[in-house]
Amino acid sequence: MTRRGINPHPGYMRTVSFNFLTTQPFLAKKNLFSKLIMKKQYLFTKVILTTLAIFFLSSCEKEEDNLSYNLVGDWKVISFWDDATSTIITKNEENTWSQFNNGDITVNFSSQDSTQGIISGINITNTFYGNYETDYNGEISIDSVLWTLVNEPEWGRLFHSIIDVESYEIRNEYLILFYNQKKNNITLEKM
Repeated sequence: MTRRGINPHPGYMRTVSFNFLTTQPFLAKKNLFSKLIMKKQYLFTKVILTTLAIFFLSSCEKEEDNLSYNLVGDWKVISFWDDATSTIITKNEENTWSQFNNGDITVNFSSQDSTQGIISGINITNTFYGNYETDYNGEISIDSVLWTLVNEPEWGRLFHSIIDVESYEIRNEYLILFYNQKKNNITLEKM
């Protein structure tokens, strides 16, 4: 062990340090402490990774649980989406007539069997009636649609694209009808 001593030569100072790590009791405590820290880091990492895995797995489950293909019931159109122009059109005072059916397009899907049924409803000023056929993977075809021919606003004319629908899905009480290879859609909410 050395320490700073008095140097007989001015301007020159010799420094000697004491190495505490070379003493055996301290080394044993240091190794124990290092092992404890490493064990805690390992456990912390394990807990974080397990938590993240559970979170991601449960979020995937929830999304799958919210996907449905049972479209039977009453629906109301809330928007039209056009991917080519990145435009979403919603009902407003300029594109509908609120004095007729509250300006809404209402649709009823009723089932004749597990894959076929009847679609009917009110398209603001007109009524419509037709047939639909689905499969269990979200494919749909709508045909033989008959419409009354009273003048209708833009909101009602947009709905005529329902005859082009190719597929559908129901997520969180919203029915999304896709057409034009999923580049366009009509979104309806459950009534």
